[in-house]
Amino acid sequence: MLRRDWLLVALGSPEAPLTPVQLQKSLFLLAKNRSTDVGTGFYKFAPYHYGPFCIDIYLDAENLEASGLVAISSNPQTQMKEYSLTDKGRLAAQTSENSLPKTGTQYLRKVITWASGLTFSQLVGKIYELYPEFRKQSVFQR
Repeated sequence: MLRRDWLLVALGSPEAPLTPVQLQKSLFLLAKNRSTDVGTGFYKFAPYHYGPFCIDIYLDAENLEASGLVAISSNPQTQMKEYSLTDKGRLAAQTSENSLPKTGTQYLRKVITWASGLTFSQLVGKIYELYPEFRKQSVFQR
């Protein structure tokens, strides 16, 4: 089981494309609340400008884009990056999902649905409420 498998499953959610904050915070919550499902090689998060952050998520997404599995685009309205799967990526995500613990994939889906229903401010604010230790490098003011 590789961390990129979790990334593919996340991007295969019906809510995709995902913004950077939705992707980061969903994988963070997965790491925090389903650590036995994701294992020891999963993403490691540190406090940053908008809460828990792991640069490796973006690096893995870029590598998956180079492999033709992920599409990274810019939303013309918000100018924010968006992450989604290509057709080839959807097939890979299904294979990945079949190899991952079902409890983890079910949890990840619920978290992504929840995160997708919140604004940027609401999502970052809720993460700070749940994990105040990740606020220490923050530039985010509510």
